[in-house]
Amino acid sequence: MRFFLAPIVFVLGVLCMKYSVQITDQFSGRIELAEKYLGGGIAAGTYTWWKLFGLAMCVLSVLWLFNKLPGGGTF
Repeated sequence: MRFFLAPIVFVLGVLCMKYSVQITDQFSGRIELAEKYLGGGIAAGTYTWWKLFGLAMCVLSVLWLFNKLPGGGTF
């Protein structure tokens, strides 16, 4: 199952990084915690949070695909 889902999660992570502005405009608006700790203004805060979230999705999906997650990585 992970050989099918991990590449899909990886692609979703890349899309989160690429379309962070559109995701923010369409769905969530500003994330106050991200604005506070990641900085405010243009190209910071919420957009950076979406990029970091997408990067984490990519890294975790690759680790899951190769069964390198701590605890076995089975669901």
